[in-house]
Amino acid sequence: MAKLIPPTSEDILDLTVIPDELHSLEGFQDCWSEWVCYKQEECCDRDQNLKPWNSIKAGQRALSMIKNQHLQGRNVIHVINESMLNQWVGIRFDLVPDPVKAPAPKTRDQVSALDQAWVDVNRKGITQ
Repeated sequence: MAKLIPPTSEDILDLTVIPDELHSLEGFQDCWSEWVCYKQEECCDRDQNLKPWNSIKAGQRALSMIKNQHLQGRNVIHVINESMLNQWVGIRFDLVPDPVKAPAPKTRDQVSALDQAWVDVNRKGITQ
């Protein structure tokens, strides 16, 4: 049996169709390109065996899964980047939570006397 030669990153990027929902997502195309290059050229299992996609169809299925997660409100770019940082074989929506947004700072009229006292204590230290 002949050994299957995986498609190149360029082939996957050229032959997969990015869904409209993802096409308009700012930063997705760069993130997708980076993921495809990682998946085809660097991605290894625990035994250091390369784990590229073996077909263009596998890349298209991945895009479909990413689109579905995006439609559910997930931050797909964050999850893809975290999956690469953790050197995972796949995109792990089940393991990566969406980032938590920091609360908006209070405006001057929302700051209470207690808030101000807390700031003063932290600046000056506790005095009795």
